[in-house]
Amino acid sequence: MKKLLILFSATLILVGCNTNPDYEKNLATAKKLFELHGEENIDAQLELVSKDIEVNTSMYGSEPFGYEQYVTMLKGYQEAFENIKYTAQNWLPGTNEEGQLDGSVRTYGTWTGTNVLTGKELNLNGYWYMNFDDNGKIIAQGDFFDYGGMFDAIYPKNLVFIQIKVKDGKKQEMIDLLNDERGIPTTVAYDGAIGYDMAYNDETNTVHLVGNWENYEKYNKYLNWRLNEDDFIKQMVPLMVGGESGLIVSQPNSSFQSF
Repeated sequence: MKKLLILFSATLILVGCNTNPDYEKNLATAKKLFELHGEENIDAQLELVSKDIEVNTSMYGSEPFGYEQYVTMLKGYQEAFENIKYTAQNWLPGTNEEGQLDGSVRTYGTWTGTNVLTGKELNLNGYWYMNFDDNGKIIAQGDFFDYGGMFDAIYPKNLVFIQIKVKDGKKQEMIDLLNDERGIPTTVAYDGAIGYDMAYNDETNTVHLVGNWENYEKYNKYLNWRLNEDDFIKQMVPLMVGGESGLIVSQPNSSFQSF
């Protein structure tokens, strides 16, 4: 009987240690934040958030940002999608760096919705965390999901089509130049560039490039830099049929569709 009492007491201690007094309250706040996002009620959402919030996103190369950018991010999603809904697989308590339950909230689940411009359906699996301050407001939030995959699948594309007519016998020189660190890698690293595809047509001696940009304003800023401040295009000119006229850029392009 004594052993049973000791075991029962130990069990109560373990159960008690497996909770944080603020967790249930914070869990309700986290759920409410996601529910209000689906309702596109940004004012009510921001009442749950500290002005000192630090946000970490899954965008490649992104840095932590604060309240104003967080507001912009929320508005951007709500403008881009309709019928937003979060379906949680689970809600979990989080821990601090020492492994102690600190009242924070973690969740795995799926966001669904419809992109307003493309009509494509969002089906985004991911992981989100929320930390809370002493007043019960969200002081930190972060996410982990395939941001690039989502953007490529759901959002409209601002495509730039480029043809480069190459002189006979200059194929490899041109490819090597474009692959050089100052070539396409520099282009892709420029603010606003999402990605580039390149192919070479041997029958016509033509390089075909397809670039995808956040918007054409950022592409034009990049193009102005290439033409007026950088000398990379000048290095391409001796390899192109007709010199500068061998470079043909088609942009802006509208009415994008995918099938």
